[in-house]
Amino acid sequence: MSEEERCRLWEEEQNSLKFPWMTHREFNRLSERQKSREWQKLTQYFTTYLGFWKTCDLSSCRRARACRGFLTEAQYRDEPRYHEGFPPCVGPGGACQQEVLDGMRRLSGRTEDDEPKYDGRQRTGADDA
Repeated sequence: MSEEERCRLWEEEQNSLKFPWMTHREFNRLSERQKSREWQKLTQYFTTYLGFWKTCDLSSCRRARACRGFLTEAQYRDEPRYHEGFPPCVGPGGACQQEVLDGMRRLSGRTEDDEPKYDGRQRTGADDA
């Protein structure tokens, strides 16, 4: 691949969407905390769908009937650590993280067994001749 082609592909990738509201280029310019906040915005859609707001410690989430929480500085630092890409309702140490990831798969239409099923070209007796 030529240098020009590599540059063109890199530019194309940088201008593509990382999130529905942000390109890769915009995302890469953010600080680590801001990147974490953008990931939390995305996962809030899924935690809302899964009903995490019903048992959330934040009254703003319960009032809005939707996930609205973001990690505090203390939650970023304290042990057990919160996962930086998920809102606080997922819990310390990612307690409910797997439930959210499963919900993301279901909403995207994927299932557990969505691995590639192709195991190579099947050999027949005619191929050996």
